[in-house]
Amino acid sequence: VMEKNHAQLTRLFKTGSLKTVGDELLEAGIITRDVQTNPTSDTIINCFLSGFVFKDEVEEIEEYCVKFFNAFYEIRGPYIDAANKIKKSIQDTIIDKLGVQLNI
Repeated sequence: VMEKNHAQLTRLFKTGSLKTVGDELLEAGIITRDVQTNPTSDTIINCFLSGFVFKDEVEEIEEYCVKFFNAFYEIRGPYIDAANKIKKSIQDTIIDKLGVQLNI
């Protein structure tokens, strides 16, 4: 899902301050302090994706996604639309591939 939306996210990140994005995602526990200090579209996306590796339970995945989306909601503007689009894509993909409904 993130790879499918990579170009749109990169374009979105260029519309505003990556520092703001980094600050919100660091506060949410999604990215590392190093990524927040020197954020790029790729490092932000890769850090988010890396976090999934350590999630074993559906509830952990749901909580992690909610933190990510809430950070985008805090930034406001088109980040809200991006969060909603990615959220729907993740939900649809998980239903299609695993038959599980995520509560995110």
